[in-house]
Amino acid sequence: MNWFKKKFEQLSAKLNADDEFEPEESEETKTELKENTPKANLSKNEARASDNRLDNIEELKEITIGAITKTVRMLGYGKTVVSGLTFHSAFADNAVENVGLMSLMKDEAFIKRVKRDFKSKGIRYKEDFEVDVIHESDRVGKVTKITDGIGVEVLTPDETLRKVSAKIIATEGITWDREYILEPTGKQYFVGRCKDPKIENGPKIHNDIAFVGIEEKDDEQYKINNFISRSHAMIVFDKDIGAYKIYRSKFLNNPSHKIKIYNTALNDFNGVTLGNANVPHVLKDGDSITFNDKIVLEFLILK
Repeated sequence: MNWFKKKFEQLSAKLNADDEFEPEESEETKTELKENTPKANLSKNEARASDNRLDNIEELKEITIGAITKTVRMLGYGKTVVSGLTFHSAFADNAVENVGLMSLMKDEAFIKRVKRDFKSKGIRYKEDFEVDVIHESDRVGKVTKITDGIGVEVLTPDETLRKVSAKIIATEGITWDREYILEPTGKQYFVGRCKDPKIENGPKIHNDIAFVGIEEKDDEQYKINNFISRSHAMIVFDKDIGAYKIYRSKFLNNPSHKIKIYNTALNDFNGVTLGNANVPHVLKDGDSITFNDKIVLEFLILK
């Protein structure tokens, strides 16, 4: 059995399970119960589960397409141009629900079906519209519901431009700009000291989030910035998971130079250390990114 299909079947069963725990039954038992138990004798929860049971992946697709169409209908068919879809999930990265959403996002047949459905209803759309998934989204309750903990948002061109933008502000250390806006384009945002630092035995780079170097402005107030390297980190938006990731810079050769991320709002006081340039950390709203325990950047998702 295809691995994704198996995961979808697990998702289907999980999404439609009864509110109370019920032991798993064999197929023979289920058939016997279905044939011999009048629907009128079923409890309210049992009847609902019976009616709404998702038997396969195609039913899950139908429910999702129905939610998408409902959203477009609320926007108004004639005036709407769909430029993208964003699935919002309340679940963590490796949850079964997210595995299902990710496979939907990559299913060309499903995307073609959505487009056919749009066309049959007179809904205009961009041929190259994007489909994204945001894990642990705080907007699940604000978008069209697919099932508990999962929703879908239909994006117009203006909404696509502003989706999942983020802001970086230095709270310790002095940057050239007061704040930096990150956009979900796949652009790599380099973090370090000086706008255009000279990297020994390295390529020429430009720091998008730049701390004022004493090399650039010979002033006592900028000496604190010596605690951040010329190239210390890199931030990029990962479309596959709908989130920003931070990496230790590949040009940071000194292993003693530290990067640590905390989030006190989530009671994360121990923090996560980035020690390997190939292993990123997924940034969350409110994260504090510290460099050598002295320089601090605050990461904020723009609502």
